Amino acid sequence: MTDLTLATLLSSRICHDLISPVSAVNNGLEILADEQDAEMRTMAMNLIRSSAASASAKLQFMRICFGVAGSMAESIPLDDAKELAESLTGGTPVALDWRAGAVMLDKEAVKLLLNFILIGFESLPRGGTLHVGARKEGATSLMISAEGPKAQMQETSAAILRNGAALTEIDAKQSSLFLTHEIAKKLGATVHVIIEDERIEIGATL
Repeated sequence: MTDLTLATLLSSRICHDLISPVSAVNNGLEILADEQDAEMRTMAMNLIRSSAASASAKLQFMRICFGVAGSMAESIPLDDAKELAESLTGGTPVALDWRAGAVMLDKEAVKLLLNFILIGFESLPRGGTLHVGARKEGATSLMISAEGPKAQMQETSAAILRNGAALTEIDAKQSSLFLTHEIAKKLGATVHVIIEDERIEIGATL
């Protein structure tokens, strides 16, 4: 039942994230069907393109973050993760500062880093800079830092990342935090979280 509960929560989370860009595509198509003004049609096409790109980027990102990724190789170059992160942040007010290099990591470690990136991205409601770092020198260190106006994370969210939680105590939005903690635990790592004024740092050493 635990796996089913988590799957249900993650499905709800994905639907919540996709409903806005998919609805925007539909709105753009409705405008194109009824509107004759050239300027309005151009605006509608721009809306469709940007919204479709946003939905596609989120789907590709979450497919690796939340999925089994069974078809992936055991080790993955971080350049692949960088491309996903660039698509996620592209066209948004969040700038990506990638400092991870061309490291090869176990696919579960890459999933953990991508979940860190998603959490950091969502911690920047008004934009800012998302710093991403990874180093493999014996142990593997993963870190993200989200900096920007109104950068925020609730202490309850930080507690889930650090210590986990009972599935009965979390909602769909928090399901990704629960999953991130579980991935880190599987890798024998503890997630550290630092919350400062307009800055959030998340990291782990594997």
